[in-house]
Amino acid sequence: MYRIEALEMIPISLRLKQTFKTAHSTTKNRPLTLVKLTVSHSATGKKTIGLGEIQSFADFSYTLENQSVSRDIVSTMINPMIQNLTFESPQQFAEKLERLTPFGSFAKAGVEMAAWDAVGKLTNRSLAQMIGGTKQCVPVGIVLDVNADVSDIKRAIDKGYQRIKIKIDAQLLDKQKLIERLNQFPNQQFSLDANSSFSRQTADFFNQLPENVTFIEQPFSEKDFVDHAFFQKKTPHFLSLDESINSLDDIHTMIALHAAKAVTIKQAKIGGITAAFKAIQLASHAGIKPWIGGMLSSNLGRAVDLAMASLQNITFAGDISESSRYFEHDMTVETFEIAQGLMTVPTRSGLGVTLDDSFDVL
Repeated sequence: MYRIEALEMIPISLRLKQTFKTAHSTTKNRPLTLVKLTVSHSATGKKTIGLGEIQSFADFSYTLENQSVSRDIVSTMINPMIQNLTFESPQQFAEKLERLTPFGSFAKAGVEMAAWDAVGKLTNRSLAQMIGGTKQCVPVGIVLDVNADVSDIKRAIDKGYQRIKIKIDAQLLDKQKLIERLNQFPNQQFSLDANSSFSRQTADFFNQLPENVTFIEQPFSEKDFVDHAFFQKKTPHFLSLDESINSLDDIHTMIALHAAKAVTIKQAKIGGITAAFKAIQLASHAGIKPWIGGMLSSNLGRAVDLAMASLQNITFAGDISESSRYFEHDMTVETFEIAQGLMTVPTRSGLGVTLDDSFDVL
């Protein structure tokens, strides 16, 4: 049995090496909230601090939960409920959080991540071991923003990234130029992330894309399960839902409507590691291909993403770029590097990373 002893939140800011632009927004500084959860083990009397991070963004351009809202949810709802709370497993802890509120996915995910880390440390098991991961190394991909050019693609290929995701914006896109660029690299696997910027009227362009485009991510708006389902029937390419997936209910809706043949799993957005694991199982059972998306997270989140990507049911290379890709200075002592298109899954207890306290506190 485990007991929650204390919870601390530390708002931080990680500075990006380069501004990152999507159809939603432009990001130069990445706000995150570090969660420190003190947990004790009744059988051994040991106590440890589990680490987690809240990955919502600064504003509401991506979802209706930003950093300020997430912290309010933790302060006013989650923290009072978990004071001296006992639980038998991280999964049971996640169930208690879910019963508390159906909202606040990012807030719940950040606290639950810390619980997984604490339990792993107290039992000397890695996150990958605890969730049943089977791969020691996983294939990874890179995300290029809407301003990416041929030289950016060549650098990503030279690094060995197995899939290159290009952000596109329907309002700015030079369609013919994009097709020509993709055709320059016929042996490279690509995906396109539209970030809800297309409509049914403008989406026919996707049928002109070459075969090296593995899937198209979220062409239509968050609530348009029907439009996605309609277009999935008429396009040879896989669609992958992202913004539409904010809970397990959304997974059920996607499956029922045949809205896409792939799904982007982001544990921070769907409510945590436990919810993400269930989503992967549900999608796989329905014949839908799950893969691990990224959230401009620190190495804490990257460690979780690598553990999730080690699950047997994960289909495509995840959006898990190496540590040196984004931030001038990350939160952990450890770094993650790519080697021949693969990244090593952490094997130390918990998340497998150690906090570097030299980050900028907001």
